[in-house]
Amino acid sequence: MLPAYFGTLTYNVLPGDSLFMIAKKFNTTIENILKFNDIPNINMIRTGQQIVVPLAPPEAIVYTVRPGDSLYNIALRYGTFVDNLIRYNYLAPPYIIYPGQQLVVTASLK
Repeated sequence: MLPAYFGTLTYNVLPGDSLFMIAKKFNTTIENILKFNDIPNINMIRTGQQIVVPLAPPEAIVYTVRPGDSLYNIALRYGTFVDNLIRYNYLAPPYIIYPGQQLVVTASLK
């Protein structure tokens, strides 16, 4: 399991839930949830299944990467640090991001 920088919670899947809905409910991304769980098919979660959800600080937002974005310019735009983007999105070297990817963007936490 990955280190949880702000903590995790265990969520019991309810009827009608999807990973999209769970990610939105807890202000995180589907990708982050997948990094903490062994879910072979993101469209096949079942009622009663327990999912570990990595938490983000309450002021965090979910940002969708656009063409030309870099971790540096996203951090600059939102007044945070590249290290925060790496940490709260559990990114591994070489820290590649791609258009359409969703990222948790936190405050600077200075």
